[in-house]
Amino acid sequence: MVLPSIADILVVVVLLIPGFVAFFVTRRISAIERKFSDLEFTVWSIFFSLLIYVPFSLSTGLNNLEAIRDGIFLPWNFVLLIIYTMVVGTALGFAMKPFRKGIHIGSSWDLAVKKMGRKENVFIIVYTESGQEYKGLLHYADFGEGKKGLIMKNPKLILRGQNWNVLDEVEVGREILFSEKDVRRVLFFDEL
Repeated sequence: MVLPSIADILVVVVLLIPGFVAFFVTRRISAIERKFSDLEFTVWSIFFSLLIYVPFSLSTGLNNLEAIRDGIFLPWNFVLLIIYTMVVGTALGFAMKPFRKGIHIGSSWDLAVKKMGRKENVFIIVYTESGQEYKGLLHYADFGEGKKGLIMKNPKLILRGQNWNVLDEVEVGREILFSEKDVRRVLFFDEL
């Protein structure tokens, strides 16, 4: 039995990397954020590599492992491989995008805060985990990787009766901070 050489291993790696890159590009464009297992990720990457290497081998004439090993690192072939990788990833991403309308990468909190944070005088109603309801003016909201929260200006605690009618609105200071643990739901309004 003959062990593979370093060159053979390098060729296999070079044959798989374009599939991983194209799969990544497709997922970003079409907003596929679900976690794939290592096996699923590898299988999809191999599938994408095959989609890349069919037109690559037809256009370069590198159609067997020996020819690929000898010619893959020629500058023109390498540039062509990068081009096919990006074209396949981009084309499949945009082909899948119409089926995923309204789906964005990132958390819904970040998307809502970015969208509403551009406006002035955004009013919010916050429903807390403890069952309380507050309304007021959005002063500041965190988004991104760190802890999320928001600060409400001129907050009012809404007291409701058994039939959900508003009994009273109690002012609770100038500002109130809600951490992400406190918030169950947030409603955004241009006016209250």
